[in-house]
Amino acid sequence: MLDRTSNLFQRLERYFGERSERVKDLDLREITSQIEFRRTWSPFETAYLLYVQRRQFFPKTYRKMRTFRLFTLMKVNRKQRFPRIYASKEIKSGVDYFGPFVTRGQFARLKTALERTFKLRPCLYNIRGNDPHPDCLYFQMHTCSRPCNNDIDRAGYLSDVDAAIAFIQGKEEQLEAQLLAEINGLAMEEKFEDAELVRRQLEKVQRARKEVKDRFPSIWGFDYLVLLPSDSTSRTRVAFVRAGSVIAFQDFDTASLIESLPAEASRLFSEPLRPVQHNWQYDEFCLVANYLVHPLKSVELVKLESSTDLAGYLTKRRNRTPEPAQPAL
Repeated sequence: MLDRTSNLFQRLERYFGERSERVKDLDLREITSQIEFRRTWSPFETAYLLYVQRRQFFPKTYRKMRTFRLFTLMKVNRKQRFPRIYASKEIKSGVDYFGPFVTRGQFARLKTALERTFKLRPCLYNIRGNDPHPDCLYFQMHTCSRPCNNDIDRAGYLSDVDAAIAFIQGKEEQLEAQLLAEINGLAMEEKFEDAELVRRQLEKVQRARKEVKDRFPSIWGFDYLVLLPSDSTSRTRVAFVRAGSVIAFQDFDTASLIESLPAEASRLFSEPLRPVQHNWQYDEFCLVANYLVHPLKSVELVKLESSTDLAGYLTKRRNRTPEPAQPAL
């Protein structure tokens, strides 16, 4: 039996103490030969340890025992000739995933904005090119770029997909800079009609960002440090999250955290990414994402951009941490 509790004595008394006819709790006295426990210092570590133990001892049914919320991911498969956007709750290699999406409505709003702004196809047809579908409503209304009719080639369509991916991740400033440079280049060549089309595309991007404020990281770039309490205030426990998977737990001296943590993070995240079971990766991503969506004071998530940014964040964190009160003389 695997379980968690904030009061070990009460839980043991419930399972192994004196029984009462009025109490119908589980009686484990006659079938238990050994009791093992592990003390944790944060709800994050407790949830992760319980998940890993259930995965180890119940490999066929552990996914039904997950106690954390699962999130929808936005899937874009560039291996398709003309990719479209899907909702997914699983991960496969070689495919782009973005999230977490808290509600289905949040996913639908972004999906609609991407399809309207970048004219990605929403249809369910297996498009290979040169196979028009005049009965398709999107084909008739010109709401997509109509790759089935060869109105756009694969290279041009994938360029639109790349722009949509940049928008998902909140890189619209980079996208707008590219469009402005293209407008200026076309104007210099006196191709004013083409420049007007690009200007309209720029307006679509700006309007879409006003309508949809949410930004979502790629799961392959979901790199975080989770700062947790330890058994002493002089130590800080850190969980390293790479591509959505928890790869290590380590304890650091709080006083030297600024010097030691960036170096260790640089070492762990510079190593080649190890093969991972994708079901485990999705589960651990959702576990970590729960603390992004519903933050706790005891669980501090730090987005890992670079060692310099991390050192700067830790310096600010130390400066805002109040010093312990000195005892009165």
